[in-house]
Amino acid sequence: MSTELDIFGSTAVAAHTRRDDGFTAHITGSSQTSKRISIRGGKFRLMVNGKEIEKSNQDALEVVIVNASPHVHRMYFSKAYVPGEKMPPPTCWTSDSIKPDDAVVDKQAETCLPCPQNIKGSGANGTKACRFSRRVAVVRADDLNGDVYQMTLPAQSIFGNGTKDCKPLHEYTDYVRANGQNLMSVVSRVSFDEDSSSTKIGFKPIRVLNDEEYAICTTKSTSEEAKRAITLTVNVNKEEEEIRKKKEERRKK
Repeated sequence: MSTELDIFGSTAVAAHTRRDDGFTAHITGSSQTSKRISIRGGKFRLMVNGKEIEKSNQDALEVVIVNASPHVHRMYFSKAYVPGEKMPPPTCWTSDSIKPDDAVVDKQAETCLPCPQNIKGSGANGTKACRFSRRVAVVRADDLNGDVYQMTLPAQSIFGNGTKDCKPLHEYTDYVRANGQNLMSVVSRVSFDEDSSSTKIGFKPIRVLNDEEYAICTTKSTSEEAKRAITLTVNVNKEEEEIRKKKEERRKK
C-alpha cells in the first residue's frame, strides 16, 4: 500500500504493536478498531472503522489467509445502491445462508431457499436480490506479525471458475488442497480480474510458508481480530431492535 500503511505495518515496529500506555485505548471513539481491505471500484482501499484511510494503486496484494467465515453470508437491501450515498443497513441478512439471523426485523421468508429474494430476476439484470458474500481474515505477507484485515468477497469472487492466475475463493481452495496444502500454508496473491465487467478478485499461490511463518499465522488465526473479521455484524437501529423484541414476545405468547 502507500507510505502511511507501510509506517504502521512495517516489520520494524511489529514488535511494539502490543504496547499499552494505559490511556490511548480510552481516547478512541470506538471500543474496537476495525481494519479491512475494501475492493470497491477496482482498487484496494484501507478502511479503519468504516472510513477510507488510503487507496492503493497496486494491481495485486500478497497476503496469507488466516481464517474465513464457516458459511457463506447473504444480505438483502431493499434500497438500490446509489454511488456517493451512504447505504442503510440491510433489510434482511443471514450468517449461514439457511435462515435469517435473529436480529432481522423484516424477514423476507422464514428460510432462505424459498425466499422470493432468492429467485433469479428478483435483482437487477436478472440476478438474485439477495447477495452472497464471504469474509476472510488476512495478514500481509511482508508483515505476518502485523494487523489482521477483513476482506469481504462478493459472489463472483467466491464461486465459479477463474484463470491460472486469478481463481475465485472456492476454486482456489480446492486447488490448494489438491496440492497437499491449506490456505494458511501459502502466500496468496490477490488481484483484480481485468476481464470482469464488475469488481471481481481472484487468488494465486506464490509460495509455501516455512514452519516459523506458519506458527505466527496459526496464532493470528485464533486472535480476537481474526474472529471479528470473519463474523457478520450489522448495526441494527435501536427502534428496529425494539420492534423485533416485541414481535418475538408476541410470537412466544
